[in-house]
Amino acid sequence: MDERTLAQSRLAPSGFDPDAVRAALRPLEFSGLSVASGAEIDYFAYYGIDFENRVPGVTHHFGTLAANGFAIACHFYEQRRSRGTCVLLHGYFDHAGLYAHLIEHCLRQRYSVLIWDLPGHGLSDGPQASIHDFEDYTDVLAAVLEHHRERLPAPLVAIGQSTGAAVLMSWAFRKCRTAAECPFERIALLAPLVRPARWRSVRLLHTVLRPFRDGVRRQFMDNSSDQRFLDFVRADPLQSTVLPVRWVSAMRDWVREFREHPVTDFAPLVVQGTADDTVDWRWNLAMIRQKFPRAEMRMLEGARHHLVNEARPTREAVFAALGLG
Repeated sequence: MDERTLAQSRLAPSGFDPDAVRAALRPLEFSGLSVASGAEIDYFAYYGIDFENRVPGVTHHFGTLAANGFAIACHFYEQRRSRGTCVLLHGYFDHAGLYAHLIEHCLRQRYSVLIWDLPGHGLSDGPQASIHDFEDYTDVLAAVLEHHRERLPAPLVAIGQSTGAAVLMSWAFRKCRTAAECPFERIALLAPLVRPARWRSVRLLHTVLRPFRDGVRRQFMDNSSDQRFLDFVRADPLQSTVLPVRWVSAMRDWVREFREHPVTDFAPLVVQGTADDTVDWRWNLAMIRQKFPRAEMRMLEGARHHLVNEARPTREAVFAALGLG
């Protein structure tokens, strides 16, 4: 999809009803007989993820699957003569619809693509933007991979943005103590979350609010230099406007658990922007080096947090770093 087409898709008046899409959701299956509903077609077009109409040879499978007690909304873009499969994990407050740029890049490099909405995000069920434990995300990843086990062309490349990167690190600790144990040939961590920026303030506020509040109003951050993307997210009907205290509790547990995990010899690629004020990236990179001493670090000068939705020159640098070509 070219830049103009994507911009027009993302800035068009809302042409889909999230409730209608949820009502139309059916179990994900691969018979080839399933036809997308009108509500689903509108949803795909609104976010510009209708790649079955844009990339020759792509079949778009969409539906729900049961994973770790959640009904997960999942997309599988199956490509003829695929070079492998890219498994994509989105960030906090995100959903699959915001990853059109990355999905298209992977498809244009002749990879099939698997992406789903995390629990509590997008069209998946679960408490909105919340989770009991970050390992719940990891267990969902395991269930999604198992559901697609016979259909994913090898090799598998996993790419996670922010919280999605945290899920992949948790997976690596549990499943990839050595490279031979890991189903992924490569793991790429984009602006990975270990702990967020302003960590001391976050902990203090969480401690004060936890006994009295379930959540606080979300503050939308300028986490990209692409103003069109920022405007689109603020108007996105699938965005949560609340930051649940329960999710912050899970994140605090994640930080503690990360520090306690043993070292692994798996060697992820880490791509990090130097203008990222969403995560505490200097501390995070130091910790990642401790736990993954063979990690490859790529720094992008001036890049903000949402690397897959940065302005085009930075985004292209991110995609080049992934090395899919």
